[in-house]
Amino acid sequence: MRSPLRPLYVTAITAAMFATVSCSIQPIAAFPRAATTSATAEHTTSLIRVVDGDTIAVLPTEALPATNEAGTEHAVRLLGIDAPEMHKVTEEPPECGAEAATAYLTSLVATGVDVTVVYDERSDHTDRYGRSLAYVQSPTIGDLGREVVEAGYAEAWYPKGKPEPARYAEYAATELEAASAGAGAHSTCSSIGR
Repeated sequence: MRSPLRPLYVTAITAAMFATVSCSIQPIAAFPRAATTSATAEHTTSLIRVVDGDTIAVLPTEALPATNEAGTEHAVRLLGIDAPEMHKVTEEPPECGAEAATAYLTSLVATGVDVTVVYDERSDHTDRYGRSLAYVQSPTIGDLGREVVEAGYAEAWYPKGKPEPARYAEYAATELEAASAGAGAHSTCSSIGR
């Protein structure tokens, strides 16, 4: 017969071993810890590249650690929107409007331009891929996510079961106007994003 104390003993030893090991392990830069929901924070950095219609890569900083293995960029997923998928990691062709969405976002802001990453206090700050989930502001354009939605290349969106981002209602109203006007991909695609 097993002792009822054995699970506690094993748990205590396992916890002690983990504490000893975890003290000597540094987080991997490619997979930064997910930030918790907290007060709104803003971090200014430079744009490195546009990944697709709703994701950019910026220069890493102390507050925005590198998210790629080379340590050269920090990925930011624009919060509150979803653009058609490029399918860069699969062999599937891009979704309708994906290339146009990527080109449009690229036209809004040039490589090397300063952008401000703005976290929403209502939302998680990172996703399951380690990307920041944030609004991105450009000094000349303003809110990049809103601009992509207004041009008809993305939809207002957030994951089921997650809190509604603060700017979602504004994005949703902007999306309705873009769809009614047949802007961007609304004129050529049966759906945009999810």
